[in-house]
Amino acid sequence: MVFCFHCQEPVAPDDPVHRYPDGDLAHKNCFMRTIIGSVAHIERRCGCYILDSGETDPEGLTVRQAADAAVAAWEHQQKLLVN
Repeated sequence: MVFCFHCQEPVAPDDPVHRYPDGDLAHKNCFMRTIIGSVAHIERRCGCYILDSGETDPEGLTVRQAADAAVAAWEHQQKLLVN
């Protein structure tokens, strides 16, 4: 069984993945999360934008769910920028 480099959950045969040069795998959204940041970062509520902010991923989500939420937030933001 292969596990995602980011969330440590199993990678199913039909999961979209990113393969790192060293052979590690990550779910597509987990890989994207490492680039685009957390939901709070995308919404500019994290410490990058607000001094002393502790905002990050939505509370109560697994690492993989938080990655899915970040990609959904990023995709929504991209649609707003295009329109």
